[in-house]
Amino acid sequence: MPKAEPARVFVAERGEERHVALWRRGRLAAYRIDAPDRRDRSGALFLGQVVRVDHGLDAAFVAFDQTEAGLDTGLLPLRRGEKRVEGDRLPVQVMRDPSGEKSPRLTAAPILEGRFVDLLAKESGVHMAGVAFTPEETRRLHTALRGLSAQSQAGLRLTLRAAHAPVDSIVKEASMLAASWQGCAEASTQATAPGPLRPAPGALLSLLQELPGEEAVLLTADNRTLARRIETELAASAIEGVAIEVQPLRDWVPSPADLEEAVQSALEPRLALSGGGWLLFEPGETLTAIDVNSGTASDRRPAASRTDLRLKLNLQAVEAIAHQLRLRAIGGLVVIDFIDMESSADRDRVVKALRHALADDPARTRVLPMSDLGLVQMTRQRRGAPLTELFLGPCEAGEATGRLMRRRPIGGSPG
Repeated sequence: MPKAEPARVFVAERGEERHVALWRRGRLAAYRIDAPDRRDRSGALFLGQVVRVDHGLDAAFVAFDQTEAGLDTGLLPLRRGEKRVEGDRLPVQVMRDPSGEKSPRLTAAPILEGRFVDLLAKESGVHMAGVAFTPEETRRLHTALRGLSAQSQAGLRLTLRAAHAPVDSIVKEASMLAASWQGCAEASTQATAPGPLRPAPGALLSLLQELPGEEAVLLTADNRTLARRIETELAASAIEGVAIEVQPLRDWVPSPADLEEAVQSALEPRLALSGGGWLLFEPGETLTAIDVNSGTASDRRPAASRTDLRLKLNLQAVEAIAHQLRLRAIGGLVVIDFIDMESSADRDRVVKALRHALADDPARTRVLPMSDLGLVQMTRQRRGAPLTELFLGPCEAGEATGRLMRRRPIGGSPG
């Protein structure tokens, strides 16, 4: 059997910005940016202080981070029976940075995510369900993780990416997460004002953590200084199995022009399908709507042939939608309007194919059955800023409306 192509990760820095692109299975799979104006705090831990409790919302407003605009406040939903009063101090984690009119969303039950292990701050014990090991590996893992769980007073849960990972690598990552959480817990008892306890992982580390444990990774940096800095970052994070090479931008394959073309395509609302149809992505404040269109592909076909074509186009759309949701970093509620199908068996087949296509997505997803009108509701965990927010900004020239490129991808001319 031929050896699988490694996942390719390309990293370049321009001034204070770091661009990270994931090229996987012959196409762009994800693109992330660390930049001063795109500070993503998702996953970061802070010492928060309750400034107001809203019993109508069953939530507290918590000050947690000092920004240029002042002390930032987020919404902390309260669990059943949880009591909070003004002035309470507690560790909180940012689940979602502000977006539009929405405030930051916080949780008092932090999860420190790793590639193979997640640390659950408000739980206990070891959770290994769904990940198979040999009896000896299971014994070694359970013994080691049980000790780390007791030491950190937190739960440890294996991710599905741990299925093909070496036991020593899993234990090493769990040990680093446990030490990190212990440090946060200790710092939170000594701090006297709201502020940071643990930073967000950043564009590169968060992307690498999402890759399957058995997948080879080749990381390309555009200069030696950057490559050495990345080596240090990976060593501190317990991420292993990443080969690093140095190549100037002009020698990259795929080229920077290929990456830019893929990003530009993902910024467009309309995406053509190979079978003749197309998708329309319409993001909104409350949900993202995706419309699957057949165009004129089935206009002149007989009825039976049109039925087959509609199913074929919907199945093609499923694969494209799963890929685009991750590439465009679309999260929250998504409603997909598929091409009408009369057969309930065909509708079930499309939903099953969608769930299968999303199984490889590192973000948590939930897909509901298709309605008789061809609508599928689903949710996708928010993971970082949408691609449109990274690259597009409002047009403020006179009375013009629309959006302009605020920056260019790797190798593109500055915006």
